[in-house]
Amino acid sequence: MNMHSVARWLAGSLPNRCHLCQQPIPRGRGLCAYCLADNDPGPLCLCCTRPLQHAPPWRCGRCQRRRRWWPKVVSYPYHHPVGYLSGAIKIQHQLSLVQPMCEVLAHRVRMLCQQQALPPPLALVPIPMHPLRLPVRGFNHAVIIADELGRQLDLPVWDQLVFKTQSSVPQHERQGRDRHRIPRELYQAAPNQPPQSGLVLVDDVITTGATMTAVARALRREGHRVEQYWALASALARPEMARPNQPAVDPGSTP
Repeated sequence: MNMHSVARWLAGSLPNRCHLCQQPIPRGRGLCAYCLADNDPGPLCLCCTRPLQHAPPWRCGRCQRRRRWWPKVVSYPYHHPVGYLSGAIKIQHQLSLVQPMCEVLAHRVRMLCQQQALPPPLALVPIPMHPLRLPVRGFNHAVIIADELGRQLDLPVWDQLVFKTQSSVPQHERQGRDRHRIPRELYQAAPNQPPQSGLVLVDDVITTGATMTAVARALRREGHRVEQYWALASALARPEMARPNQPAVDPGSTP
């Protein structure tokens, strides 16, 4: 029995516990209801994702001056006790975090749609992974997240509408300005597909917004219209800037 088999056997034999408070919880869920409630970040700006003191309006003062922007709906800021766990889904294969974090995001989407802060989404498009990288990781985390959101919100998931043309270094492994430099042809939309509107791009973390911008542009070249970006967490606002009533930092990744 190899080390990976031992780890899976050990994880399956131990009581399922919350990733934050370590209290026993039902198997298949990585976070308890108490931690989810206690760590609610409140309203977040739909442009830069920094916390808002109150809402509406659903954009901070600086973002309200921006003419071109796409709504970004996230469960948590990345520099947050729960938001930081979003990276464990793909890096540590902690798939039990998907359902509870998607529940938070789905609730936020429903509330924003009810208040007419968001247009009704029509379909979810997960950020694609290159086929050569898929066997290494074993799964595309964006597809798993999109499938769970689609189940909770009763939305179709179109995971074949766009594809990645070449393998590249993941965003979380890039440094500085390299995170914003994505080749124009790195993503391409599937040819000969009827134009679609009301699309939502889905990923685990919005690091700079550059990846979603590149995918949106690839889809737009084929006549599709991306209207929203969704993610479990956002790292657009630095910790020291993620406070209400402080000037927001322009993330520099507007589509």
